[in-house]
Amino acid sequence: MRWLVHGNLTQAAIDALVRHEHKAESLIDAALTPESPAEEVLKTAQKRQLDVITSSSELASAPFDLQFPFNRSIVFLQLEGGDVEQDDAIDRLFERYKRLTPGRLYTVTASRVKVRQLPGR
Repeated sequence: MRWLVHGNLTQAAIDALVRHEHKAESLIDAALTPESPAEEVLKTAQKRQLDVITSSSELASAPFDLQFPFNRSIVFLQLEGGDVEQDDAIDRLFERYKRLTPGRLYTVTASRVKVRQLPGR
């Protein structure tokens, strides 16, 4: 999978994606900034066929708040802490779900992974 990395994700989290044979693109690679509105981030990800991994609750809730039909996956790392916690969370996500389903929000907490359907067309 190809991921758009958004929010305060550590290098360890990005390294974990690569370790699981995924590719990570920064906001700069996608011509975005950390201040870009959530709708613009989602539209860019959809246009570039990128799934989104974020630590931002605002971005994770944007498809629901905006009723934006997003047909890619979003992974929301809802964690406190840094390198080790994010690295472990990504390992736990891909241990439980070998393949992520498009159109789903995966919320990864310190103890579990919750899955929710995103708004569709």
